[in-house]
Amino acid sequence: MAASAVAGGNGPGAKPSTALPRVLISGYCMMGLMRSLAAAGLRIVDGWTEPEGLIPPIVTGQAPSCPSEEGRVEAMLDALEPKLHEKANADWYRLSVEGGLFSETDRRFLLALQPDENRLARWHCVELQSKWDLMGEGAAGLLGSAPCRPEFRMLSLDGNVLCFATTWEHAISTSVLKAPHRSQVLRRWAEALTDGTMDDMGEPDEPPLSIAARRWLDKHQECVRLVTFEAGQQGLTLWRCQGRHSRACRSEWRPPGTASGG
Repeated sequence: MAASAVAGGNGPGAKPSTALPRVLISGYCMMGLMRSLAAAGLRIVDGWTEPEGLIPPIVTGQAPSCPSEEGRVEAMLDALEPKLHEKANADWYRLSVEGGLFSETDRRFLLALQPDENRLARWHCVELQSKWDLMGEGAAGLLGSAPCRPEFRMLSLDGNVLCFATTWEHAISTSVLKAPHRSQVLRRWAEALTDGTMDDMGEPDEPPLSIAARRWLDKHQECVRLVTFEAGQQGLTLWRCQGRHSRACRSEWRPPGTASGG
C-alpha cells in the first residue's frame, strides 16, 4: 500500500530516506509530514512493499476495545501522573520491545497514517531513531492531539504484533496485542467491513477495503479454526490456546497444567 518505507535488506543503519510519501496526511504538506515524524524520532524509509494480508489499519481502530482475555497487555497512566511524559515514553518502549513490535537491533515497524478524515489510513514503514519522543513531540503532531495525548496504531513488520495508544478522559493507555488475528473483537469488525460500504474511502491504486479485510481474515482462518477447536477440547478460551498451526502464532502451545518451558 504505502509508497514509502525501507528497501529490502536495508538495516537500521540505512541512510535517511530522501523520498517523500505520495499522499498528504491530515492536512500536512509533504515536508511538514517529514518534519513532524522527525520531531517524534521517526523516519520513513524507502523500498518497503506491503505484503498481502496485513490487517487493514481501520480494523486496528477497534483495538482499544480488545479485553485482556484476548491477550492484550496494557499500561495505563493517570493524566495527572507526575512525570507523565517520561513514564508514557518508557511504557511504550518497554511494551514495544517486550511484545515484539521491534527489536533493539532492528527498530523498524509499521505506522498507520491517515491522508485525511475522508480517506482510509495506510501502513508506512518507519524506523525509530536514537533520539525520540513519541508521547511528547509525537503526540503533539501526527501521533495524537496534544503532548501526552496519544492516538496511534503500530504494527510489526510481520503483522503479528499490534501496538496502540489512546487517550481517555482522565488517563492515557498504551497496549500491545500479539497475534491480532486471534482477536474476536477485531475479526468481527473486519467481517463487517467486507460488505463494501467503505470501499469508496480507499485509494484508487489499492484493493478495496472489503477485499483487504477478507484477505486478512482468510489468511489466518485455518489457524483460528484449529486453535478454537483445540481450545474447546482443552477447556481453554481462544486467547490462551497458543497456536501451533501458523508461523504467525509463534508462541509454544502448551496443554493446561503444563508449566512454561516444561
